[in-house]
Amino acid sequence: MRWHQPIEPVRRKFNSVSLDESQELPPTTMNWTNQAPKHIINDNVYGTVRVPSPIDKILDTVEFQRLRSLKQTGLVYRVYPNCEHSRFVHSLGTFSLAYNLVDKLRHNQPSLNITPADHTCVSVAALLHDVGHGPFSHLFDGEFAKRCGSSFKHEDMSIRCIRRIMMNDDIKSSFESILGTGETYEQNVQFITELISAKPFDFKDYESFKALSDSEREEAVEKEWSSLVSGRGPEKSFLYDIVSNSDNGHDVDKMDYLLRDSKASGVAITFSEASLYRLLDHVRVVIDPNSGLKRIGYSMKCVGEIKSIGDSRQELHSKVYQHKAVRFIETLMVDALYKAGDLLKYRGTNGRLFSLSEVTEDVEAYMQTSDFVEQEILNSSSSDPRMIEAQQCLLKIQRREIGCKVGCFEMSPKNATQVDGIANNEIGATEVVKKVEERMKQILKTTDEAEGLEGKLENIQFRVMHSVLGRGLDEKTHPVERQIFYDGKPKDNDGQPMMGCYVDDDYIINNCPRMATKWEIFVMGDRSLKDECNAGFIEHIKNALREAGEAEKFLTPRKRSPPQDENPDPSCSVAAKRRLFSSHAP
Repeated sequence: MRWHQPIEPVRRKFNSVSLDESQELPPTTMNWTNQAPKHIINDNVYGTVRVPSPIDKILDTVEFQRLRSLKQTGLVYRVYPNCEHSRFVHSLGTFSLAYNLVDKLRHNQPSLNITPADHTCVSVAALLHDVGHGPFSHLFDGEFAKRCGSSFKHEDMSIRCIRRIMMNDDIKSSFESILGTGETYEQNVQFITELISAKPFDFKDYESFKALSDSEREEAVEKEWSSLVSGRGPEKSFLYDIVSNSDNGHDVDKMDYLLRDSKASGVAITFSEASLYRLLDHVRVVIDPNSGLKRIGYSMKCVGEIKSIGDSRQELHSKVYQHKAVRFIETLMVDALYKAGDLLKYRGTNGRLFSLSEVTEDVEAYMQTSDFVEQEILNSSSSDPRMIEAQQCLLKIQRREIGCKVGCFEMSPKNATQVDGIANNEIGATEVVKKVEERMKQILKTTDEAEGLEGKLENIQFRVMHSVLGRGLDEKTHPVERQIFYDGKPKDNDGQPMMGCYVDDDYIINNCPRMATKWEIFVMGDRSLKDECNAGFIEHIKNALREAGEAEKFLTPRKRSPPQDENPDPSCSVAAKRRLFSSHAP
């Protein structure tokens, strides 16, 4: 395998930091990483999670304990009953991976000068990265927020919650011995928030960037870096890749939830615990050949394990997170939350009451919400019609009146650009659904009239839905393309990180699909359609779905089988062929 490496990479001045015998690490008041753990917590993925002081103080805060009341996979447990694990255990697992990864880098590459403050900040960020999630996790800041006309994202609330926790007097006094006081403490808190929210470091016009001289490129990188983050300088850029890697998505958050959710659901994926430990054994900080920044890299013999992360993400989205029944249940839950939202009140700062759609405005009110909102609606004695309608939605979920999948097809996002009158990349899966549903209704109406069904087919109630099954980046890019690797054995004693490299085009062509994302378009109908007497209607709907996809050019027309003879030669039948081959069997 060949490995692509751009010509004349920039080696930046801040990459020349090294520690010889005459140099010492910055003085600290406590050697935090060598402390005995305050808590040793059993974990069904890693065996144990060890939590040292003062991080154990965060575990007992109201904000973190609230994560026990939020299921990690939202409403997936309605289909996969064992998926009742919480954001609490996922956060502990993410913390454990981040802590151990930084610890390996500290010992393997002492020239990186990773301080106890660096180690602490990364660990705290990993522990609190999901503290801003709302009821039913991504449903709250996804479909529910969209229905309410809000642009709320849980990452924004996580930042507010982290600041609230770290500025608490008791927490602050516990961490000041490591994170400093005054402006130093504030800078470290800022660094923690950046670790879960930093935008990807990238140049829009890379060709122009390569044409610059070394000094001009260095200046451009400095300028771009300072515009993105302020918690740490470019010499610690690799720390931003650990918890939430916005560049390629290969971070400890994803590694933990892939393993944890796969184990809970029972759905096997290619990324395994063995893959994880192999990556941890071969992780190093390397030089980005494009920008000259220090980044997290892995040995090129781990390319298969890295590729499996993106592939496993798509697999779990297809089989677990966006299971057809889960998607339908989510629509009922969003309906219930939206109808009852204005009637549910949560007490916030200074005693002010906020409705469910308003709680994002106040952290105190937001902390009162959890998955228990479902029970709040069901137990409500309100006679308001909106509450009654919301209760009916939830009762449908409990009674399993959730509809069934009638038909489905997969399509490539690139086919959506073929729609007349719509510019490339300006149509999404939602627009595809609208066009397919409109076309299906036309086809079913025509079929109904042609076969004299007297409106029985035309009046069938159904819903066209979609799932976007990606690997973590955009539609075209497989995450392995963006990962930096190193070739050969790491030279940890050289005092300088190795130069990294990317996989070449041949690897991508031979091992990755042309499109990293696929869309599933499916039809959900009433469960009565599954009755034997309605089998004919099912076939009509399936055919209409396929014809609609082909008519809108979302699907490649199927190759029709050649017409069969009315009286085929019996010697050519399947049974005849079986007799022929069996007669020659030994």
